[in-house]
Amino acid sequence: MNNNHMWLMALACGGAFLLILVLPLFGLARNWSTGIGIFAMVVLHLWMMKGHSHNHSNHTTEKGGEI
Repeated sequence: MNNNHMWLMALACGGAFLLILVLPLFGLARNWSTGIGIFAMVVLHLWMMKGHSHNHSNHTTEKGGEI
């Protein structure tokens, strides 16, 4: 897997987790910050997955046969 992609995945998870921890410090209710953090994590992961289509015609099963 691309090393740059792994960093982006870590930033997406870490950023959402940071939102969950930091937003209550600014007076936002804990349940709102959790919801915003989870929403941000899902949106960022979906955004990173765009263009990740796979061509399954080249994949094989464990026994060596084609799918």
